[in-house]
Amino acid sequence: MPADPVSPFPDTEPAYADLGRYGTQNLIICAIQATLWVAILSALDASESWWLTVPLLFVFCTLMQGVFTMMHEFFHINAHKDFRVNYAIGVVGSTLFGTSATLHRINHWGHHIRNRTKAEQGEFILPGENPVYKVFLYYFATMGGLWIGGLVFPFVSWVLPYASVKWLRGHKELNTYSAAFEQFNVRDWWRMRFEALGLAAFWALVLVWGPWQWTTLAMAYVAFAYHWSVLQWIYHLRTPIDVVEGAYNLRLPAPIRLAWLNFNCNLTHHRKPDVPWQELYAQTDQSETQPLWYRYLLMWLPPGPYPDDTSVLDKTYF
Repeated sequence: MPADPVSPFPDTEPAYADLGRYGTQNLIICAIQATLWVAILSALDASESWWLTVPLLFVFCTLMQGVFTMMHEFFHINAHKDFRVNYAIGVVGSTLFGTSATLHRINHWGHHIRNRTKAEQGEFILPGENPVYKVFLYYFATMGGLWIGGLVFPFVSWVLPYASVKWLRGHKELNTYSAAFEQFNVRDWWRMRFEALGLAAFWALVLVWGPWQWTTLAMAYVAFAYHWSVLQWIYHLRTPIDVVEGAYNLRLPAPIRLAWLNFNCNLTHHRKPDVPWQELYAQTDQSETQPLWYRYLLMWLPPGPYPDDTSVLDKTYF
């Protein structure tokens, strides 16, 4: 993965020649998502009944998971064949999401390297970890903290020199987000900072001149912060200690799966990270799945000790 996501890969790399082949379709979907973002926020703003507000919040969160999937296509240089358009899709999605495209790109590629290593074993209290702090951090992260971190840190980076990555990566063995700072270079740092400025400008315009009440926006994004954060670890906790196989494909009703752009096919993605979202479901063995609701219930269990017998982490499908 090159440091600069805008620059094209060498033509000699055949693996990249086929990426971004659904670029036109992704541009159309990106436009539809932005239009629906406006429409759903407007409906929420006009709602005078919780009987309407609650379903609209669910629809908003479902839409925004699809927005994140489109960001994810950018991470993997799969949103568009033109590298600059690919980056633009990532920036548009991350602006609606409320974060920096570069921050999430670097974190995500690190995840493919560190999945189920000690840095990504949030369900276990490992030697050297404070149990009380680990439990607090687990619930804070999964109940919205992961989204909050993605929102806040790009702005914090303006008061932190690039040299601070040496300090920020200090807990890399047990914290994947700390480990991600090892992958930042100076160009990444500055790109993240300028993306933060664009994010601030967009949201200032929305808050000052936009048609929605700030309470409507706050309500929608509090719901989404929880929704997205809890889903980040749902595919991986209590899975085999394996960088690739430490993931599940989870079943969803077809309309939600389509709105999520097949993001629930997570194991298939880890096995074949170059496959675009349009092809993930077809390449997923539906006998290798669990229902998402079951994994969601498991997310409420607190972190516990690392098992003496790791066979308890072997996969089961039903």
